[in-house]
Amino acid sequence: MLAEHPQIGVLAGEGVKFSDALPRPEDFGWQRMWCECAEKVRLDSADSARAERIKKQWSVLYPQCPNLLEKSIANALQLPFLERQFAPAYFVYIVRNGYAVAEGIRRKTTPGQRGNPLYKEQYPIELCAKQWAESDRIVEEDSHKVERFLRVSYEDFAADPARIAGQITDSIGLEPLADKLFAQQWKVHGVESSIRNMNEQSFARLSQQDVGKIHEVAGDRLEKNGYDMPKGE
Repeated sequence: MLAEHPQIGVLAGEGVKFSDALPRPEDFGWQRMWCECAEKVRLDSADSARAERIKKQWSVLYPQCPNLLEKSIANALQLPFLERQFAPAYFVYIVRNGYAVAEGIRRKTTPGQRGNPLYKEQYPIELCAKQWAESDRIVEEDSHKVERFLRVSYEDFAADPARIAGQITDSIGLEPLADKLFAQQWKVHGVESSIRNMNEQSFARLSQQDVGKIHEVAGDRLEKNGYDMPKGE
């Protein structure tokens, strides 16, 4: 949606796909699971040579625009690096119910296809919960190290997209998005839909045992963010 703003330019996909200087968890066999290889993925904030290579590679792909948007999953580990090497950087952190996120990670990944030696068809749900919890914990810790940081929730956005999108554009100092964008259909991950909360569909795919395992691993972070345990099937 932000890509529709006339003053925001985006890449054709996640920035990690367009630079060999950005490590990806997939490089180490961990699809969408950087919590298991964080020490290999996290970058030294003082690594200016790496930053220059990333900028050079991205520069031929980004459109000419005053504000450039980059969204890669592993960015959650890179706040200090991005703050120092890509100033002025603005960070928008979108938090979503961890039960739904853990279910989505399990459903959308096939770790064996990435060469994972431990898991072939799917990750155990507790590992997916760990990924969500570690992401939330690290972003919270590093948010105090950056100058411009905005936290919004997926649930609030689904309920009132114009208000939350307005918070984002205001934080960057841009005009609001066009009203028509909030009523149109969007195609995301092969599904075409208006803006709506998809959490209930994810909860329906969780067993009661799944819910218990997620809470056991990530309960403190879930409760801190105000997420109650769903019923599960």
